[in-house]
Parts: sequence; C-alpha cells; structure tokens
Amino acid sequence: MGHVNLGFAQNTPKVGRGAAAKYLSPGTTEVGEPGASKYSSSSGDGYLYLMAGPYVNSSSYAWKGGDKRTGIAKSTYSVTYLFDHWNSLDTNIRIDFSEFALDDDKVLKMSLMPLWTFPMVETKFPLYFGFGFGLGIFFKQVQDESNLSFDYQAVTGLRFPDLFENAGFVFEFGLKNHIHLLSDGQLNATSLTVGALFSF
Repeated sequence: MGHVNLGFAQNTPKVGRGAAAKYLSPGTTEVGEPGASKYSSSSGDGYLYLMAGPYVNSSSYAWKGGDKRTGIAKSTYSVTYLFDHWNSLDTNIRIDFSEFALDDDKVLKMSLMPLWTFPMVETKFPLYFGFGFGLGIFFKQVQDESNLSFDYQAVTGLRFPDLFENAGFVFEFGLKNHIHLLSDGQLNATSLTVGALFSF
C-alpha cells in the first residue's frame, strides 16, 4: 500500500514553550510588536507630577540659636519629572519649594535632587516608594545661617495615572530632612501632598 502524504505535518501549528517564547521575549509586547516594552503605555513614557500640601510635623536643631524648635515647616510645593529608568527604578528630577517660619522670620528654600521611585510608573501599580538626595538653596534665610543645605527624602505614595485621558491623581507622604552645609542647623520634617499626574 503506497504512502499517502496528506500535508498535515507541514501545516501543523508549532506549540509549546519554544513557540510561546517568541511572543514573550524581551523587547516585544504581549501582542508581538517588536521593540516595545510589554508595559508600554499608549500615552508615552513621560510623566510629570505637580503636588502641594502642608508639613504635618517638623523639628529643627541649632537653627536660629541652639534650641530645638517644633512646627516651623509650613508648606511644600513640588514638581517631579520622570526622565529615565535605571535597574527597574524610575529616575526622576524633583524640585521642591518649602516655606518655614522661625518666630518672625519667613524662610523659603528650593530643593533640587534626583529621586528614584519603584515600582516603575508604567506598571500601573498604585503604591510606590522613593528616595533621593540633593542640594537645598535658601532664597530667604535667617541671618548668619547657611544658604546651602544637604537635602534628603524618603517618600511613599499612591498614584493613579491616566484616569482622565492623560491626567491622573497622586497622594504622597514624605520625610523631608536637611542639614546646613555652611553653619550649624538641621531639620527633620514630614509632609502630606496631593496633586496631579500627567503622562505624555
């Protein structure tokens, strides 16, 4: 009886782990589009946070005298821009403006720092954590106190991007501390900020 080739072997679909790997390999989306992350958002890779809120607790040491002072940190305003990724962390640039009141003296400081947050915002996971450090510059300062400080932060928050097309909501709790560089003095403070998150 002669051999009959019905062509089934040539048309049989390839299945198994090897066939699935080409769809889930790095650099492709879940639908197999080359060159894109599987978390890629249609809105793009840029994110901008705009937040404001009060300081809820603060203590200063050796700032305008040697005594400990409490409640001197009043409010904070921040702009945070995502510009890169590093080892599964978002690398952001954060600019903070903070207002303080030491007796009758009003103090204004700008903080400029890289801020690393995880998980990455493009995963859409709402809870995030972050840390950063950088330079503080006082636009208004108490006489004979340093106009420069070393600033460092640790933050945790909730973010909900793209709730309204490319706009969302963010809530953040932060530890915002600094040490004066050119004089004695330091601050330990906590803040609560809310604001908007934009993607583009």
